[in-house]
Amino acid sequence: MNSFFKNALKTSIASLVTSIILYVVIIGFFLLSVVTASAFGTIIKVTVPVLTLVTILGFIYSFFIKGKQKIPFLTLHFVSLFAISFGIYLTVSFQGFAP
Repeated sequence: MNSFFKNALKTSIASLVTSIILYVVIIGFFLLSVVTASAFGTIIKVTVPVLTLVTILGFIYSFFIKGKQKIPFLTLHFVSLFAISFGIYLTVSFQGFAP
């Protein structure tokens, strides 16, 4: 485990893969019609903090990647952080519209 965190590229890749999996879980539960609103709310309350922490970890480790691979990983993690922030903004903005 110690050597895993010393390799910035492996940590950033693992963070990106974990972020993608969590995005798929969120979208999958949203698209399922059999899931109730309370179950979806519970999934969101669990996955969004984990997704945020994993993305921030990957973003920080992307600064330590050497070579030309640094820019794509920084961009992908930044886009992920932007998507999380925009989703939270929409949630807070439209919270009064739902019954």
